[in-house]
Order: sequence, then structure tokens, then C-alpha cells
Amino acid sequence: MREQKKKIVQKPPQKQQEHSLRSHRIIATFFGAIAAFFAVAFFYVTLVPFFQMAAYLGAVAKRNVQAIHQSKFIFSPYTYAQRVIRYEYVKYLEDQKIDKTTLPLFDNAIEKLEELVAIEGSNPYQHIRLGRAFEKKVDILGDRAYFLKADASYKKAIDLAPQRQEMYYAYGLSLVRQNRLQEAVKMLEAPPALDPDIPISYFYLGLAQFNLGTEAYINVMKNLEFFFQRSVDNPDPNVSREVYRKLLFYFYQQHDSERLLMTLERMVQLDSDNQGLYLQVITLMKNNNPFPTLEFQGVKLIKLL
Repeated sequence: MREQKKKIVQKPPQKQQEHSLRSHRIIATFFGAIAAFFAVAFFYVTLVPFFQMAAYLGAVAKRNVQAIHQSKFIFSPYTYAQRVIRYEYVKYLEDQKIDKTTLPLFDNAIEKLEELVAIEGSNPYQHIRLGRAFEKKVDILGDRAYFLKADASYKKAIDLAPQRQEMYYAYGLSLVRQNRLQEAVKMLEAPPALDPDIPISYFYLGLAQFNLGTEAYINVMKNLEFFFQRSVDNPDPNVSREVYRKLLFYFYQQHDSERLLMTLERMVQLDSDNQGLYLQVITLMKNNNPFPTLEFQGVKLIKLL
């Protein structure tokens, strides 16, 4: 029998073994670092903001504003959830009854929103919300100096989004509150604020003009009718109803039967509790009595005589 030749396995040199081990370590370290990065990213980008939002919503559901105010976790660390939390925190408090005793809570919310604006600052809606918060402080303290801060926020919003109509609406209505009526009307009647393709722009212009007094009522009527003839939505039914009541009373006093009839027809939609009365007057006016005798209580139509 032939003797089998023994296979000789040559062992790698010591340096080659060391190089191989070093390569394995580098690869293991690299993939370990990637795994650690994604684990941290998942925790910070997903879990932390989720639990921050959950904590915030839980406190809101319980109406526990103190829990939000005193919490460090809800606002720190700064995650993408802060965009929503800080914005909504101010909005939530704006809708609450805030007085001088609870003002520190509201001030804290404003500070949180100002921090958000300082970090990001490119979202015009954050500046609009900040402006409204300053207007709320005018209501609480009676200090009109906060209108200056509101002005700055609204102007910044317009600078960031000069083609967005809602930026002009917000500032225009703030100017109305400040009794800067001519400025408000000028802002709301110029493009891009006023756009025939966006009927709501005529609604806001009509409201601003209404505050100028009776000399503007014809234009008020024209712009509000432009809106209502093109939109089924009503941004503020109570305000719309009160405005049209005053228009109706004014045009009745002016013996303007054409506009009186238009106002009555609109009131059929705006004042459902008194539809029958308006319809009765409309029928009489269309049947050769263009100016019937009406009785008002204040500016509210109460009776056909």
C-alpha cells in the first residue's frame, strides 16, 4: 500500500493573524457604532417625543395645567414634538379664563413659544400664535403696550410668508382691535390679502370696514355679500348675525328698499329663530309694498306692523 501523503497546512504568519484580528475588531466596532447610533436615534427621535406628547396630552385631558407648567420632561430634551406641544400649550391657555393670579402660567407658555421661535423661527404660524398671545395679555392686564409686541410678531409672519392671505387677516383684525381702522382696511383691501378667488378675504374686509361706521355700510354689504354668495361656510355666525341686524336697521332708516330686501334675505339664513318674520316681510315687499312699516327693539327686528 502506498503511504498517504500527509497534507501540510501552513500556518499564517504571526503578523497576518494580528492584521486579521484587527480587521475583525474594526468591522465589529463599526457595525456596533451604527447599531448604537440607530438605537439612540430611535430612542430620541421616536420614544422621547412620543412620551413627551403623551405626558402633555394626559395633563390637558385632566385640565392639570400645573403639571405641564412644573414638568421638565414635557419640554426637555428639545425634540421635534416641541413644535406641536409649545404651540398648542399657548393655544390651550388662550382659550382658558386667565386672570392676574394665573398669569404666570400663561407667561411661562409664552416663554416656551418664544424659545421655539428662537430655535426654528421660520414657521409664520408660530409668530401668528405669539402675536395672539400678546393680544391676550392686553385683555388680561389692560396694558396696550403688548400690542407693540403683537405687531412685531404679525409683521414677522408676513415677512416669512408674504403671499399667504391668512397672515394679513390676522394682522388686519388685530389693527381693528387697536382701533387703527384705516390701516386695517388698507391692509385687507390690497393684494395679496384681497383675492376674488378666496371669498373669505372679502368677509374679513367687510368686518374691518364695518367698524368705520355707517358711512361704510354700503361697502360692508357689498363685500359680505360677495363672500356669502360664494361660500357655504360662516367663520363667525354670531358676529355675522349682529352685523346684518345693524345693516338691516340702517337700510330701513335710509329707506333703501333694495339693500333692505337683500339684508332680509340674508337674515333668513343667519337668524333661524326668526325666519318666519323675515320671510313675511320679504313677501310683502315683493308684492308691491317696497317699504313696509317695521318695529325694532334696538337694532333687532321684532314685528311687522
